[in-house]
Amino acid sequence: MNKLSFAIGVLSWKGYDSLENVLNSYKENGLSNMTDHKFVCLPEYTDEGISIVNKYNYKPILVKENLGILGGFKKLAEEMPKGPILLLENDLELVENKKEIYSQLQKSINLLNEHRLIQVRLRSRKDPGEPFVGLSKYKKYWSDNLISKIKRHLRPFKARKLIGTSTYYFDEPEKMHPHIIKKIYKGFYLVPSSVLTWANLAILVDRDVYLKTIINRAEQTKSKKHINGFKNIEIELNNSWWRKNEFKILITPGLFKHNRLSHRGY
Repeated sequence: MNKLSFAIGVLSWKGYDSLENVLNSYKENGLSNMTDHKFVCLPEYTDEGISIVNKYNYKPILVKENLGILGGFKKLAEEMPKGPILLLENDLELVENKKEIYSQLQKSINLLNEHRLIQVRLRSRKDPGEPFVGLSKYKKYWSDNLISKIKRHLRPFKARKLIGTSTYYFDEPEKMHPHIIKKIYKGFYLVPSSVLTWANLAILVDRDVYLKTIINRAEQTKSKKHINGFKNIEIELNNSWWRKNEFKILITPGLFKHNRLSHRGY
């Protein structure tokens, strides 16, 4: 099995039991052997964090202060090589085997370049973990009942913005929304940004596009809502600029489950 042309980057602010768990899953399921370029960004680092990163042969990126989600991912991406980069947080555990991981990543890397995608989503569709609030919002508007039909009639713009989430709800979402959801392969779907918000969890992006387009825009966007006093990208990009640009997003069957363990650190 040949190496793939991508780099792995993990953002880990504290929560070292979660970090140990995910890096171990990357080792056991073969992900760590698919590239020589592996990084963990450690804002407010400690010796414990450095020890875990070194144990799994990832390169630590050490930062004395907390940078928040936007700042942390920006620092991480800046330290990574050009080309496709897989961006993860420290609570995204692998839930697939080596063969499936390699197959999805190989397809994702090829499609990222071929279709000039803004992001490839690799959070598992069948086992995404908690929380996943988008699903409940989608079902309120697109369930097959009278209340949902009324909601769609009264708030058509809101209903349309949620259509992309159908890829996590239906086995064949292209049949539910044939004019918007495009099937590429079995389990792989193209979705425009007009119907699906930006997500930070388990994404493959082009490093330069991510920094110049996504990070730059999020930094420029003014927002009143922050996470622990910092911008988080998802909030800043939930706006008309994102929707009007009709960026291409690839939804995959997915590889990662959100699994934050007991010691959060925050």
